[in-house]
Amino acid sequence: GLTYPDACIGSMRDRLLLSALWPYIAFLMLAVAIACHSLTELLLSGRADNLRRDLVRATQSRLIYWAILVAYLVLPSVSRSIFKSRLCESYDIDAFTGERRSYLVADLDVLCSADDDEYRGLDRYFWAFFVLWPVLVPLAFLALLLWIRNDVRAQRVGPVALACRFLWRDYDPAGGFLFWEVIDLVRKLFLASLVLFLDPEHGSSNMQRLFFAILVSGFYLVVLAFARPFKRSEDLYFAGTANFFLMCCFASGVVIQLCESAAYGDDMCHTLVGFESARNASEFVVALTATMLALLLFV
Repeated sequence: GLTYPDACIGSMRDRLLLSALWPYIAFLMLAVAIACHSLTELLLSGRADNLRRDLVRATQSRLIYWAILVAYLVLPSVSRSIFKSRLCESYDIDAFTGERRSYLVADLDVLCSADDDEYRGLDRYFWAFFVLWPVLVPLAFLALLLWIRNDVRAQRVGPVALACRFLWRDYDPAGGFLFWEVIDLVRKLFLASLVLFLDPEHGSSNMQRLFFAILVSGFYLVVLAFARPFKRSEDLYFAGTANFFLMCCFASGVVIQLCESAAYGDDMCHTLVGFESARNASEFVVALTATMLALLLFV
């Protein structure tokens, strides 16, 4: 993690459980705080005669809003943490026989094999949390939008539609783009997590994932330009620019990957992309990123 080493938490199983379950614990604590706040407001207002009904009404909309917001914000990072339990790297064990073994990148003590007890246990947790997060959360958002679509199109915004308004308010419901946020969420999930399914043993050392990331980003940019799902043109320009910037980042990753590879000799970086070393390529990528960020902020 950014604030502490993953190994400080414990085994890979403990890390997986913490990564997948902490949003639920945080939401439960938040729900208790919201309920206590609503109860205090009702008691101070002197409306204790219909306390239960008023308390449910006051907290329902807030709970739905915060549940959706928490799930939306943490879904990419939680999904990526879940996929770490499947991300392996293959190593040479015997140079003479060519024997190789795969170990978990997040915990090199775990052998990626069906014969390893810890890996089999992680596999069960992985599929359970895979269904719980990358599958069920987007489906829940889709179900919510299907539930409120008629009210939104008729401009009758009820409590549920108001609670999940950040999922649809930027898009044009008349053009059939009420569900665009779910499409964008699936794209983010692919780029942040699902792409790790591609060549789980050697994917971190080749360019297959970067190629598919560029392909998906380019396809999404074309669809975005033709569909124009946003109500405001400013949002469309910002989304298109951000997606183009993301494609540039992936393309820069290809450059760095080529320069770091020693498969075709030490001068491959200079021969293919014109940089003397991977360090020079990295410095160029950093400068390009800073320049594009500045243009994105000020133009």
